[in-house]
Amino acid sequence: MSTTSAHQTCNHPARDVAIVGLSSAVVSLAATIVVMAFSGPPLAIFGAGGSTFVAAISAGMNILSHIRRNA
Repeated sequence: MSTTSAHQTCNHPARDVAIVGLSSAVVSLAATIVVMAFSGPPLAIFGAGGSTFVAAISAGMNILSHIRRNA
């Protein structure tokens, strides 16, 4: 048995994508709650949730790809 071993980095892309997706869902729900608190119409509530989800997931994926590229 060798006393020296090579350091192996963990590569779990499915876990990272799941974290980004769940974080985006939480941000989207928060935006929906804020619009509902101000008595927004249903279309505004739906639009706020959807657009926030898309923005958060694309920002999260960009950050994730930047981290992967520099690691």
